[in-house]
Amino acid sequence: MEPESIKVVLLGEAGVGKTCIIKQFVEKKFEQNTDSSLSAQFVSKSIDYADFSKTLKFDIWDTVGQERFRSIAKIFYKDAHVVILVYDITSKKSFNALNDFWIGEIKNNCNKTPLFAIIGNKIDLYAKQEVDQLDGKDLAKKIGGIFQLTSAKTAEGISQLFDNIGKKILKPSFQYDKTDKIAKDNYNKKKEEEKNTKVRIKLNNGNNNKDINENEVGNNNNNKRKKGCC
Repeated sequence: MEPESIKVVLLGEAGVGKTCIIKQFVEKKFEQNTDSSLSAQFVSKSIDYADFSKTLKFDIWDTVGQERFRSIAKIFYKDAHVVILVYDITSKKSFNALNDFWIGEIKNNCNKTPLFAIIGNKIDLYAKQEVDQLDGKDLAKKIGGIFQLTSAKTAEGISQLFDNIGKKILKPSFQYDKTDKIAKDNYNKKKEEEKNTKVRIKLNNGNNNKDINENEVGNNNNNKRKKGCC
């Protein structure tokens, strides 16, 4: 029996990691210096869903993110079953673009309302976070979509994303909010570790000690080197 084909389109600003997400999902690879796509690309991958005795073949389109190519993107997403909207957690601009442009465009140009997924990518760069995960989750809830945190670099959340999408397609009542717990827990754990990571340094004036963040240590050392510099 032939697997059911599901057309999936990834949309979002240039540089958010759409191509890297697809490569990680299909090939389990990450390329650090991947350039922003200048043309739409197509790949396929099938997943077996044993609980449903079904196999889904995801036909995935990676679209061009540059603003000057936005009008071309509608050619690919107008008949999509699933639209994955990707933002970079270190770029507030990339997140705002989803709400300010992409969601409205999709709703106005799709033949039928697709299943939405809002993806906060690059959680390996949590220290540079500009978008709170609650904002991403709220946006997904607003449009009735799936929310997932991912890292195309470490593969975190990638398999879970497509697993959730498939289960939601096969069973619309599927509660995906409960199954993205691993990515969110790891993300929160990393944020907490960053917050609590401190070192002790001894100040020059006696034996006084002060708790500071590692970033402050770097600044302190830089200042010391500058004093000895001409």
